[in-house]
Amino acid sequence: MDIKEYISSGIIEAYVLGLATEEEVSILDCVRQKHPEVQQAILDAQLLLEDFAAEQAVSPAPELKDQIWAKLADSSQQINPAADEPVTHTDDVTRGSQPDKVEPETSEKVLKLPGQRDNNVLAIAATVLLALSLGGNVLLYQERQESEAMLANSLAERDSAETLLSAANSRWELLQRPSIKTVSLAGVEKFPDLKAVVFWDTKNANVYLTADKLPAAPTGKQYQLWAIVDGQPVDAGVLPLASADNLFKMNNIPQAQAFAITLEDEGGKPTPTLSDLYVIGNI
Repeated sequence: MDIKEYISSGIIEAYVLGLATEEEVSILDCVRQKHPEVQQAILDAQLLLEDFAAEQAVSPAPELKDQIWAKLADSSQQINPAADEPVTHTDDVTRGSQPDKVEPETSEKVLKLPGQRDNNVLAIAATVLLALSLGGNVLLYQERQESEAMLANSLAERDSAETLLSAANSRWELLQRPSIKTVSLAGVEKFPDLKAVVFWDTKNANVYLTADKLPAAPTGKQYQLWAIVDGQPVDAGVLPLASADNLFKMNNIPQAQAFAITLEDEGGKPTPTLSDLYVIGNI
C-alpha cells in the first residue's frame, strides 16, 4: 500500500467528518496502528477543522460591554430607588406618633440585554464551508474508486481480446507453415453438429487441437485425443479441464492416418471408449 497516496485519497477527511463507511473505518484503524504518519494525518485534519472555526469567530462589538453595564445600573436603581424612601417629620416625633410604615414597592424586573449577534453563527458557517471542502475530497475519493473499478473492467476486457487475438494469430501462423496438415474432425452419427480441428506438423510431429465446438465435459469426465496409427489408437493427450486458450498443444505424433476424440474419465485412459466417440477425421 502506498501510504502517501492513501493519505491524499480523501478517506481521512471522510473519517474526521464522520462520513466514512464501517469498512473504511475498519481499514483505517488497522492502517493507523501500523503507520504513525496516518495517525498524524488524522490529528492534523482534526486540528485544521478546529483552527479554521476559531479563526473565523467574530469578537463582540466594543460598545456592547458599556451597554450591558448601563442596563444593569438602570435596573438596580429601579429595584432600590433612593427617592422613594419615607420621610419622618419633626412634629410627628413630638406628638409621639409613629410614621406610617411604607412597604417598599417590589416588582419583578426582567433584565433584557440588547440584541446580540450570535458570534457562533459565523464559526458554524466556517465549519460548514470546511466540511463542504472536505466532503468534496470524499466525493473525489468515491469517484476515484469507481474509476478504478471501470479501469479494471476495461483491462480485463482488453486482456480477453488480446487472448483471442493471440490465439487467432497462433492459428494463422500454423496455417502458413508448409509442413502443417489440417485435419477436420466431424461429429459421428450421434453428434452430427460437433467438430474439431487438428493441426499436425509432419516435420517435427507437433500436434495442436482446437475443440471449441465441443460441449463442456461433464463432472469427472475429460476429452481425450487419439491418433490412429496403423489401425491402432495412440494416446495424443487429454484436453485441459479449464483453460482460457482454445488452441491446445497435444502429444507429439510422428505418424498417423486419422485422429479422433472420445469422452473418458478424468485423467484419460490407455485405450479409447468407442461408445463415447464424439468426432473423427481422416488425414
